[in-house]
Amino acid sequence: MLNICLVGCGGVGTIASLVLEKSKRAKVTAVLRSNYDLVAEKGFDVDSIDHGKLFGWKPSAIVRSVEDAAKGGPFDYVVVAMKALPDVYSVPEIIRPVVTPGVSAIVLIQNGLDIEIPLIEAFPECTVMSGVSHTGTRITGNFVYHEDREKLFVGAHFHSCLPREKQVETTKLYVEIYVAGGPTACTYAEDIIFYRWRKLFWNGAFNTLCTLTGLDVGSLQKGGGTETLLRPALQEIYEVTKAAGYTFPEDMVERTIRDTPPSSPFKPSMQVDLEKGNPLEIEPILGGLLRHAKELGVVTPILSTAYNVLKLVQWKLIQARKST
Repeated sequence: MLNICLVGCGGVGTIASLVLEKSKRAKVTAVLRSNYDLVAEKGFDVDSIDHGKLFGWKPSAIVRSVEDAAKGGPFDYVVVAMKALPDVYSVPEIIRPVVTPGVSAIVLIQNGLDIEIPLIEAFPECTVMSGVSHTGTRITGNFVYHEDREKLFVGAHFHSCLPREKQVETTKLYVEIYVAGGPTACTYAEDIIFYRWRKLFWNGAFNTLCTLTGLDVGSLQKGGGTETLLRPALQEIYEVTKAAGYTFPEDMVERTIRDTPPSSPFKPSMQVDLEKGNPLEIEPILGGLLRHAKELGVVTPILSTAYNVLKLVQWKLIQARKST
C-alpha cells in the first residue's frame, strides 16, 4: 500500500485523492485549510461525471497542515494540487516537511511552464513529475462538482541527479495506480513538456483574456474579441511553441477556438480567482511563456500587454490580502 500526501485539496485535488483511494493500492493524507472543519465533520459530497455521487466521502486521513501530515510519513508520493504562485509563496518550502529525499516522488498537478525547476533544485534526490490535467471541477465548502471527464497525462521531468530508469519506473507506477482507480484516462507521457505546451494554448489565451475582460469564454467571442484578441494571442503562442521545437497541427489556433463554442458560459479558473480576490497564476501561465519567447526572439505584443496588465492586477490582489 503506497503512502501518499496530497497538498491542495480543491476540486482537482479532491478528485485525485478519490481516484488514488479507489485504486485500493494507496492511502491518501489530504492537507486541507479553509474547509478543514467542515470536511472533518461531514466529509466531501461529490457529484462526478467519472465517479458518480458520493456523500460524506473522506480520504484515509485529513489534516490541517503539512506539518501535521508529516507525522504520517514517510510518503512515497507527494501530490501538489495547489496553484503554482511563485510570486506569492514557495511550493518547495511548503511541501518540504512531507518530502523525504530519496524516498518521496513529487507529482505536480499544476498549470504552466518551468514549474518543475525549483522542485528539482530543492529536492535533487527525488523524482519530479507532472500531471497535466484536463478536466472541469468546482468546489464550494465540502461539495465538489466534477463536470468534465478527466484526462491526465503524467511524465517525469528528467534530471541528472537520478538514473533515468528510476525516474521512469517511479512515474509509471503512479500512472498504474491512477489507472487502477479509474475510469480516468491517465496516460504515461515520455515528453511531458509537450503536453504542458499544448495545454498552454487554451490557458494562455482564454484564461488570461477572460480574466482581463471579465467575460466568460462565450461572451469573449460573441462580443468581438475573437479577431482583435483571441486569434492573435493564440497565433503568438503557436509561434513560440514552434520556435521552442514543439510541432503542433497547423490548424491548432482554429481548433482551440472551435473547441470552445461561443454558446459556452464557462468562466476560466483565473477569472474565478479574480472574482474571489485570490492571486492569479500569471507567472506559470504567461510569465514562463514570455521568458521563452524572449529567449527565442519571438515578438508577442498581445500576450506581453496582457501579462503587464495582469501583473498590476496581481499586485492589487496581494496588497489587499496583506491588509486583511
